[in-house]
Amino acid sequence: MLRLCAIIPVKSLAKGKSRLATFLSMEERINLSIAMLRDMLGCLCSSPYIDSVIIVSSDPTIKGIAGEFNTMLVEDEYEQGVNSAVALADNIASRYDASVVLPHDIPLISAFDVLMLYTSMLKYARCVVITPSSRLDGTNVLLRRPPDVIKTHYDEDSYKLHLDEALSNNVKVKILLSNRLMLDLDGIDDVYALMSSNHECNTKRYLMSIL
Repeated sequence: MLRLCAIIPVKSLAKGKSRLATFLSMEERINLSIAMLRDMLGCLCSSPYIDSVIIVSSDPTIKGIAGEFNTMLVEDEYEQGVNSAVALADNIASRYDASVVLPHDIPLISAFDVLMLYTSMLKYARCVVITPSSRLDGTNVLLRRPPDVIKTHYDEDSYKLHLDEALSNNVKVKILLSNRLMLDLDGIDDVYALMSSNHECNTKRYLMSIL
């Protein structure tokens, strides 16, 4: 069985979800981020297909949650963006057959999604599995086998850049389209989409309690 680790970069809670500042207070945005991370960790840490979870953060509350779920923690002292955060975890990830980078704000991730990510890489020694954001500009999931098979290109038009990077290096690309994985909570439309979904999670319950 291939060994797969998950990398979750999490910026300081006070800086997160700024696009929701018009609708939610800072305290509500912080609590939302915590609820989303707990949903993510609850799924990943219970999956037989994830060998380890690496959280990259400098936030004290996030460090406490990492300890609660018994994940590895990498200090992100300077918070220079997602690419830098992933690079900090890559030294650990190099011990595994593959790594998957996930944001903490896709709370609908399910055990089935993790299974699909795992099985998608089995046929190819060098591959990437990508799930784009719902707007098809960002990258919500990036699985790399091996972990250094391509560089990361977050904070830009990352979906296209990851595709271009893989294809230019003759790396097999698989696109995994999942409504659950493609829904990241960046704007108020995403919030309402989650609240109207049939899926239950900590994040949905929290949003229903405040909106």
